[in-house]
Amino acid sequence: MEYQIRQLSLYAEDILKNLTSGTVHSVYRRTINLTDGKQILALQAEGSPLSPISLILDLSAKDMEALSVKAGDKAIFADGGIHLPCPAASHRPAYHFTSLDAKRYGLTLTGSLDPASLSALARHIRTALSLAGTGGFAVLFQDEKQDTESLSLILLAAQNHILHSRELYLHGNYQDAALTLSQLLGLGTGLTPSGDDFLCGVLAGSILTGKDQHPFTGYLKSEIARRLSDTIDISAAFLSCALKGEFSLQVKSLLKLPAPEELLASFQEIGHSSGTDTLCGILWSLWHN
Repeated sequence: MEYQIRQLSLYAEDILKNLTSGTVHSVYRRTINLTDGKQILALQAEGSPLSPISLILDLSAKDMEALSVKAGDKAIFADGGIHLPCPAASHRPAYHFTSLDAKRYGLTLTGSLDPASLSALARHIRTALSLAGTGGFAVLFQDEKQDTESLSLILLAAQNHILHSRELYLHGNYQDAALTLSQLLGLGTGLTPSGDDFLCGVLAGSILTGKDQHPFTGYLKSEIARRLSDTIDISAAFLSCALKGEFSLQVKSLLKLPAPEELLASFQEIGHSSGTDTLCGILWSLWHN
């Protein structure tokens, strides 16, 4: 059975060209994750948000659920496509996914915003977070102060790392600030822990503010790269992308300064709280501009 990959990033295409074989890493309702043991690509249902590792198919979420694919199945990469052969002694069908007619997107975040635009972006993000629910780290960045007794242990730990790193940063202790903030790696639950999404946002913010070469950013990148094995594979894949300046289409859209309501709706498409956690990390970077 053959299906079309309709959208992918140039980053994913480059990975696809250089792979020869691998396996199915994991299967979720809308996603089939593939790996060669080092890198991950994600076959996703139509309408899914485009990330650097996404391969968006012409299949609905319901169609994706109906595919007979299991973790551990063999994957063969050739001619810009992916072949999932029928497993031995199995009556399951073989699948082929081709990217020949796919639309390509450059998701490398480049170029910083001017001071006025950065101020406007910070306002828009704060407004968007005030309209968001209380999932993930958003509650820590909303204008209404939260009673610490109402926070979970995860949120208390996150708050301590975020506030302490900010204090160290403002005193010019960039290495310790980076070390403290990197303690968020792997913190939280779900497919991508909130702490990891937050750190992706901080890295995106460093580019938007023109501080991607700042000593703090260098220290933070080193700490994240050193500790990637401390989190789950899918989340580590997104962090690896962020370390290379590759982000979702939503993050790239920030260069156009979307209105708060548009911004929130766009980022909430990413996941339960992944999008707003990323916005929190971006706002952290804007605070220190």
